[in-house]
Amino acid sequence: MARTNSFSNHQFRKRLGLSAPFATTLLPGLIIGPAVYYLYRCLVGVMKGSVSPATFLAYDVPVAYLVPAVFLIGMLLLHRALVPSVGLLGRFTRTQACGGLAAVLSAYLASVGMAELTGLGREMGMVLLGFGKTEFQFQIFIVTVLILPPIVEEIAFRHFVLGTFPYNRNRIVAVIAVVISAGFFMHAHLAVYNYWTTHALMFALGVIFAVARLVSGGLLLPVMLHCFAVATGLTLNYVWAALGG
Repeated sequence: MARTNSFSNHQFRKRLGLSAPFATTLLPGLIIGPAVYYLYRCLVGVMKGSVSPATFLAYDVPVAYLVPAVFLIGMLLLHRALVPSVGLLGRFTRTQACGGLAAVLSAYLASVGMAELTGLGREMGMVLLGFGKTEFQFQIFIVTVLILPPIVEEIAFRHFVLGTFPYNRNRIVAVIAVVISAGFFMHAHLAVYNYWTTHALMFALGVIFAVARLVSGGLLLPVMLHCFAVATGLTLNYVWAALGG
């Protein structure tokens, strides 16, 4: 009798899509993915509005990303508890990692080159990077921006948004999932940047990170590439400024 009940529960979970990762069935990713993403975006807005403008200027990254990081990690672990087969870290080869790093660097160099050719120059936000912060506050910014956004955004975009689509079914669905998740990633940064070259860069990075998620089957590789992207952006901004850009 117990075995029959166990079998029935398995069939019930399978129909709901709870017996496999989001990426293999239409449900529950179609519901849970957008729901978690929406709550994450609302939480970011709440955190930004919970402090004074002066405090947010001084500690913008910790304020905007620390609590959402706790929330998203909790949601990720809950998903893993419900579906043990969900890959968290994934596996990848050195060749795949090097290819991802090269793709990120190429995307940044292409963006900088186009900005120079079109006369746009550096984004104002990058020109004013660190403005209004003390030396200690800027150090906090550098450390946290290298850690928190990669973790938060990879869970949000490369797990829950990307997982809205059953990308493991076939390549067409995978391409659609990658493009739409990259579009969401670009849209989330529209208020941060002004130039089309940077928007194109955000979309390209979204594609690179999503492909890394599909290839590796986990979040470790895209998080690493995202960290590298942030470090590359900060470094190129410094070099660009030193060259008079």
